[in-house]
Amino acid sequence: MSKNKSKTIRTTDLISIGIYSALYFVLVGIAEMLVVLLIPGYSYSYSPVLAALLTGTIFMLMAAKVPKFGAITIMGSVLGIFFFLSGLFPSALIPGVISALLADIIAYAFKYKSKMGLLLSYIVFSFNTVGPVVQLLFSTDSYVTNLKERGKDAAYIENVFASIADYTGIVVFVLLIIAAIIGGLFGQRMMKKHFEKAGIV
Repeated sequence: MSKNKSKTIRTTDLISIGIYSALYFVLVGIAEMLVVLLIPGYSYSYSPVLAALLTGTIFMLMAAKVPKFGAITIMGSVLGIFFFLSGLFPSALIPGVISALLADIIAYAFKYKSKMGLLLSYIVFSFNTVGPVVQLLFSTDSYVTNLKERGKDAAYIENVFASIADYTGIVVFVLLIIAAIIGGLFGQRMMKKHFEKAGIV
């Protein structure tokens, strides 16, 4: 059985997953920095939205290069594991792993070939960055405690919540879905227009 036909993840696949996971991690970090710079006030809660816009191409490339169950789960869990190991937001590990696993299941059900299936998979996958945001919006006390443990003063904490309203969570999740659709479609377009023609996938 050839590597391409094998349904199990092999060493060469892990190398590809590692590369795409690193690129994904970098783009998520860039999204966070851009949101903070572009939107007045402490606007970290909107970083998953921009991340969904930026990472669609990486997701589609990875799904095409390693169309095997577990690949999406690994890539999507990287960020949650990072939060967990850093001690910054341990609760981020749960939505990170769950959303990545569900996205993997969806892509697997469509055999990693259906454009609609991969788009739906990417929408679900995009929620893997919302762990810290969920804590910020729905577990305020633990978030404040975490900030204090990290040495943040009262002024900083007040500024964090100055831009948070009762409707922020709904707005963020709706925008995240819209951004994931746009980012996913853009990623698929890039795949067809550039990467397939170049023989990369």
